[in-house]
Amino acid sequence: MSVEDRLYRWLGKYLDAPQWVKTPVGLVYGWLPRRVRYGAGYPRYLAEAGLRCPARLAAVAEARLRETLLWAAATVPAHAGVRPRLRVGAPVSEWLDAFAPMRRGDIKARPQDFRSTACGEAAALPMQTSGSSSEPLRFLLERGRTRCKETAYIDSFNRRLSLPRGCATLSLRGRNVRGSERGTTRSFDPIKRMLAISPNHLTDALMPGHVAAARRHRVASIQGYPSAVYILARWLAQNAPGSSFAAGIRGVQLFSETVEPFMLDTIRAVFDCPVLLHYGHSERAAMAASMPDDPRYFVWPLYGKVELVDGEGRAIDEPGQAGEIVVTGFDNRVMPFVRYRTGDIARWSAGPAHPALPGFPVLERIDGRDSDFIFGRDGRAIPMTSVGGLRPPVFTRVEAVQYEQFEPGRLIVCLQTGGGLARDTRRELQQFFEAKFQGMVEAELREVTQMARTANGKLRTIVQHCGEALHA
Repeated sequence: MSVEDRLYRWLGKYLDAPQWVKTPVGLVYGWLPRRVRYGAGYPRYLAEAGLRCPARLAAVAEARLRETLLWAAATVPAHAGVRPRLRVGAPVSEWLDAFAPMRRGDIKARPQDFRSTACGEAAALPMQTSGSSSEPLRFLLERGRTRCKETAYIDSFNRRLSLPRGCATLSLRGRNVRGSERGTTRSFDPIKRMLAISPNHLTDALMPGHVAAARRHRVASIQGYPSAVYILARWLAQNAPGSSFAAGIRGVQLFSETVEPFMLDTIRAVFDCPVLLHYGHSERAAMAASMPDDPRYFVWPLYGKVELVDGEGRAIDEPGQAGEIVVTGFDNRVMPFVRYRTGDIARWSAGPAHPALPGFPVLERIDGRDSDFIFGRDGRAIPMTSVGGLRPPVFTRVEAVQYEQFEPGRLIVCLQTGGGLARDTRRELQQFFEAKFQGMVEAELREVTQMARTANGKLRTIVQHCGEALHA
């Protein structure tokens, strides 16, 4: 069992702790070897992430997929009817086709049906979707495996930038910083050597302090939401062109949002370093990322199986044709995600494989990541993903959430529930949004019976009527 999984329930308290507490605790914990922190499986997964032999990759991926499908059919009630259809010796594609695609709503409606009967409580690590998800979901990972694997693959992703050992990273990924209401807008985590700044606090008045703190911690890389990194890059271009801070950045990693071309152009121009794109999700069933010299998304074959399907659920193999990403994750026996419909839209690439990643499936681009914004009183764009990060458990009492905005500084939060919300629940939700927006946006909660969806049936996270403000 990894120490990380044992201590996971305390992660929020650590991140929210005052800096004078976080620094000594983090420094001591950071001395533990990664094998101890993340478990004995960490070296294995790191080696798998670095595997480059196409034949070996294909063989291991097929074996891992068969193992996952057989386990799901044998131990997961929702897939019990599939077991007789898994013919011995049949192609693994036939086995995969035997499983009907599953949706987030299926798990929300019948969570116990998607949990393996062969795994006890001790193996289960409760999780909840965050980010820009408009349909919050509580689900289970497997202790000692799922998060351990994710860490190994993220570490492999980080190696693509060849960053100096022990360098610090500036993180712009949505977590509110403890004490922000009292003027504390930054927090440094000595375990990951990460300077965290909430994207909600990238104002012109605060930006000089952020940059000074980044210099002080010797930041050499940046990771975050594209919209947040873009705001930083635009401020540097306008207020500190040619700054030593920008010149010292060795790499930028962008997560969780579709990268708009104008954002990417500005980020590349200001930092003049490799910019990598990443795709993943809370359920840990698939992961893909770009290369320093190639912006396409390369899917790690041993992390999970990725398919593209059309509106009728038929497989799409033709390059350039848009389809929904459907994933089957490996290494989560507690609640295996088999043919899980993500709602994200992508296209296979017609281009050649990358010479450094032979045998990796390649997505030309991912169209469906949510890149909408909420506009504050001053017209500033707040990334939608920063609103959803680390939602409190009270969100599980809501079937779906959708945001609608008609004017800057005011937001309608539509809540779809089965039978209405209790007064205490509404109060907790109101407090959550007040803490998130820190006075920049006034949130009005409304209970509704249905919500707007796109043409392909995906629930829209935000219905925005204010127009594009980032170009201003």
